[in-house]
Amino acid sequence: MVEAVLFDLAYTLLNYGDLQPRELFEKGARDSYSYLKGLHTDVPSYEVYLQANLRAYRRGYIWANIRRRDFNAMTVMNRVLKGFGIELHPFETRALAWRWYQPVLKQTSVDAKTPATLRKLADAGIKMAIVSNTCVPGHCLDRHLEREHLLAYFPVRVYSSETTIRKPHPEIFHLALRQLNVVPSHAVFVGDLPAKDIRGARRAGMQSVWKAPADHVPRQKNHHGADFVIRSICELPTTLASILPHGLALAQ
Repeated sequence: MVEAVLFDLAYTLLNYGDLQPRELFEKGARDSYSYLKGLHTDVPSYEVYLQANLRAYRRGYIWANIRRRDFNAMTVMNRVLKGFGIELHPFETRALAWRWYQPVLKQTSVDAKTPATLRKLADAGIKMAIVSNTCVPGHCLDRHLEREHLLAYFPVRVYSSETTIRKPHPEIFHLALRQLNVVPSHAVFVGDLPAKDIRGARRAGMQSVWKAPADHVPRQKNHHGADFVIRSICELPTTLASILPHGLALAQ
């Protein structure tokens, strides 16, 4: 029996394309610097601003890997601002974080059939949530999902940037399940990363669906331990139909 489906975010619900981290970082730095410059006259030069943020984010990634937990980019951003002696109102801080994220937003897409697929799951009474490893502030990801008309399908969203844990630790899955009031054995997790998503979901006691690359050959035996394999979110209802008592409605 399946009462809930939990989703990964990047390359599962949202397609981020061919990310170029340094290029996107510099675009975000430029956009955020322009916004900050409009608020304060004592902002340092752009080069000083860029280098200070680069150093801070590199330290964040290093510590994240050592501690096996994600950092929150907004915390890093505020630390850099404090070093410059700049204080912002909360709404200005959120706006600045959004400027950092916008270059990523601009190159992201959603498969055309994803909204209709989620609607079909919701109409069948299936609860849904997002569990994502990310350093992006949750309010930025929520805003992105809202722009894509997906936010309403996910009343529960657990971002590792907002917690002390990240996948594949089973507790991050359990955080979402407790909010949904669903036991692990009645839930399925959908994700693209075998080491983080599939292994983590299985450790948490859930069934797993591997969203494989589009060129994946279904007959291949290596499914990384996943219970099911799909290449597109639109295949999910048919996959779930085989394990749901009301599966025929989903499969249609």
